[in-house]
Amino acid sequence: MDTREILTRFKGGTLRREHAVALLAGTSPVVAPPVVALPVAALPAADREPLPTPAPGPVPGAGDGAGPGAGAGMPCAVVGIQGRFPQAGDLEAFWHNGLQGRIAEAALPGGRRSACAGWRGHFLDGVEEFDPDLFGLGAREAARLDLRERLLAQSAWQTLESAGYAGARLERLTACDGTARSVGVYAALGPAGGALPGTGHRHTAPPGSRPGPAARLSRLLDLRGPSLSVDSGDSSFLTALHLALGGLRAGECAAALVGAVELRLHPACQRPGAGEGVAAVLLKPLAAARADGDRVHAVIRSSAVGHPGRAAPGPQHGRLVGRALAAAGLRPPGTGPQPPDAGPQGPDAGAQSEAPDAGLEAVGVAGLEAVGVALQESSRTVAALVGDAGAVTGAAALVRAVGQLRHAVLLAGPDRPAPAAWEPARSDDGTVLPRRALVSVPGPAAPASSTDAVDAVGPADAVDAADTADGTDGVDGTDGGEGVGVVLVVEEAPAVPRAPARTGPPPGTGPAELVLLSAATPAHLAATAGRLAARLSDDGGGRDGGPAGPDLAAVAHELRLGRAVLRCRLAVTVRTVAELADALAGFAAHPGPGTGPAGVRSADLRTAAGPPLIEGLEETRAYVAALWQGGRLEQLTRLWLAGADVCAVLPAHPGPAAVELPATVLRPRPLEPGPGTDGAPQ
Repeated sequence: MDTREILTRFKGGTLRREHAVALLAGTSPVVAPPVVALPVAALPAADREPLPTPAPGPVPGAGDGAGPGAGAGMPCAVVGIQGRFPQAGDLEAFWHNGLQGRIAEAALPGGRRSACAGWRGHFLDGVEEFDPDLFGLGAREAARLDLRERLLAQSAWQTLESAGYAGARLERLTACDGTARSVGVYAALGPAGGALPGTGHRHTAPPGSRPGPAARLSRLLDLRGPSLSVDSGDSSFLTALHLALGGLRAGECAAALVGAVELRLHPACQRPGAGEGVAAVLLKPLAAARADGDRVHAVIRSSAVGHPGRAAPGPQHGRLVGRALAAAGLRPPGTGPQPPDAGPQGPDAGAQSEAPDAGLEAVGVAGLEAVGVALQESSRTVAALVGDAGAVTGAAALVRAVGQLRHAVLLAGPDRPAPAAWEPARSDDGTVLPRRALVSVPGPAAPASSTDAVDAVGPADAVDAADTADGTDGVDGTDGGEGVGVVLVVEEAPAVPRAPARTGPPPGTGPAELVLLSAATPAHLAATAGRLAARLSDDGGGRDGGPAGPDLAAVAHELRLGRAVLRCRLAVTVRTVAELADALAGFAAHPGPGTGPAGVRSADLRTAAGPPLIEGLEETRAYVAALWQGGRLEQLTRLWLAGADVCAVLPAHPGPAAVELPATVLRPRPLEPGPGTDGAPQ
């Protein structure tokens, strides 16, 4: 046995300490009976009979809805994804940080308390800022949310918007029993990291009397699916996502919102290299997402989760990879169920009995690449970008993997010196395989030379170090949360057939489109109009003979159905994207109710008595539908500005090709930290 195997068997409880020390020192150990957890004779006779050998057949879970791992047999699509990480206010900045190999480490932001001066980490800026107006909250209501919940709420809102599920489409996400807004919420939050100094805020209610973070987010966004808060240490986000896949597969919800946030505010939570972040994803069954015409960023094929118990955590990653691959219907060459006559024998029996898939760990990179897996993202690969980011570690790893799948680029990392084009693998018959990645926390162990460690500290100290490594303390380790491992199999989005070239009338000569936009306040409306105008201008918009940019009908369709209907509203009728960009830019520069530049009309309904009396009547729905059918844009504009929801009657799907638009502009401002941030980690 080599050094690594000796230490692994010792940590797994199959080799006594004195034997491990003797083997490392090169002396002959005293013969002693092996450590046995449970004698075979103690089992009933029926339990001692050999298990029947399964007949050869397809891999369980490969398309039949059965098998190990939540989500087996039903791939799920990532239809929305947003995040905020150190020195990266959005995912585009996060991607560019990865491309440039940037280390997002900095000094502690001003106003934060620190146990030791001068130390550096990976921090978010402005964590005390929140936009309560976006959610219709007053100062007192906002104070009931702690800092983590506020950050997660904003990220969740942006995720729903990016997916096109913040408005009418959200209402039509229905459960099996017809319940509307059927979105499960699965939240992973690190410990409440303490209040910012000088606020003097304390708990307003005993912790046990408050609902969990997921439940509060469900209430805030009016989402009516399962609501679970998860804490499994660094793997919290991936564990929450695993549970979300199970909820989708069981039909408990039509979509699942999975989010995570980590803050390091209290000095007890701070140490060199500590990290922060917030992120959220929206999941739907892949078949439903494709039928609904959703934008698919990536596909979660399967997942596996487990805790090593009192055994060594080392072999756990290989077991979880095997389960996740099997659930996805993937089998690398040279792996498969152990033959019945190859059972564990001799002194290696304990180590062999822990491997459910013979040869899986020995397959290595080449075997994974044979099934299209050319990327493994984990806490190690995102360390430069987010540091030790606790509950949000898995979210950062997933975001990084999705970015590489979307761009077909492999980023630099611990095992790759520079970014490289990601060429797809091919099967033996030449078929191009989808690009695939493994996302895991804690992930595979970093390569290291155990022999060097033994030479440096001696056999006895090496064994003692192994005894306390990875959060375990021999067989009595109690660091359960940190031992939970999760592995996802993530695949690039399926190819979407290219839309046929547009053969309609030249730009400016086709039918006019009614573009509707709303926001929480006039300031939000002007800022969002300006952001949308900038995006449309950057995309070309057919101006001066340049690229055509997004289809005007698609932009109008997405704004009507993908955005929440709020109290400050704008309406404009245009014929080209360039005309729309100019109109929105003019309004952003000179906002105000009434009729503005380029025929933009707006209204502030915050002080109105409420929705019109005709709202919600079946006769009104029929009337509004008839107006749309007849192209009565002036009448629809007047109803919209008077407070009616003229979008609710439109068919959510299908429609013009989906287009991704920038999210509503947030206008956060400093607020007092809420309960759960009273100074000590929880």
